[in-house]
Amino acid sequence: MRYGCATRENAMTTPILPPEPDYNPMQQAVLDALGKSPDWVPLPRSVVDSIRTRITDELADVAGRYTPEKALWISKQKLNMVHGCEAQHMAARDTFEWNPNIAKGTVLHKAVELGVHWRGDTVPADIVDEAIARLADSNHNIADYLASLSEGDRAQLRSYVVDMYTRFEECFPRLKPAWRPVTESAARYEMFGGAIVLGTRSDLTLGTADQKVIIDVKSGGLHASHREDLRFYALVEALRSGMAPRRLATYSLAAARADVEEVSEGVLQAAVRRVVDGIRTIVALELDGREPTKRPAAHCRWCPLNASCAEGIAFLSRDVDDDY
Repeated sequence: MRYGCATRENAMTTPILPPEPDYNPMQQAVLDALGKSPDWVPLPRSVVDSIRTRITDELADVAGRYTPEKALWISKQKLNMVHGCEAQHMAARDTFEWNPNIAKGTVLHKAVELGVHWRGDTVPADIVDEAIARLADSNHNIADYLASLSEGDRAQLRSYVVDMYTRFEECFPRLKPAWRPVTESAARYEMFGGAIVLGTRSDLTLGTADQKVIIDVKSGGLHASHREDLRFYALVEALRSGMAPRRLATYSLAAARADVEEVSEGVLQAAVRRVVDGIRTIVALELDGREPTKRPAAHCRWCPLNASCAEGIAFLSRDVDDDY
């Protein structure tokens, strides 16, 4: 009896395939979380059509307050801020200031972008150095911030991002070209002739348009707002392409865990409600002059009012450790 012996005829007709990579448990968990189940069925396109009709109808009465020349741009950050603390939204809407946390995230995402598409073996420190160099030599407004850092601050930034990018390589399998990995992918949907614009930028997407997986990579822990972010991404992608994504995943490098949600009609409906409520709140605050409410939380740390807002000062005095 012969076991595993190939005849000359078999050798000529049966392709010899390379062995599958030996994934570590974290990488295998990512594959299991993002893979398509055999019984998956895409949402009917009629569902996307009904979602488009609903959001258009519900914003029709406020759309006239804006024009393509003075459009209302809606991003996940703007939605998070107006739903988080209205006072912070009003104080920060026309200001932006780089800080170490924002810079760390920007450099990390640039490193992931380079690493995913890097040919050959990668060394995390080299990838991070290239990411910093490209950002420092770009028209991106982070260039001035990087140039202003002391050698110590720059080294600390590099140390943090090398740690996080190393975790990314430990947690994610090497992404095959056949999986169609795309990094830093921008999407937008213009409503009412461009008077209202919904915009996103995904950390990572996999798959074709009719079964896309949208992934947000986080250095810290998982929070409820992260799921809301990705629902907004799914809504914009569905409105833009006419096809709903298949799955959403927020991945925490700190926890080596993904929070995964299938895109259903309910997910898209929830995103519509949040967008509509957010836009109506923005109209009330910015155009109608309603007094903003205050909701102290972790975002108080980065609020321009944190030296004068009594509620924010009281919250920060508790020294709550909540890693974003």
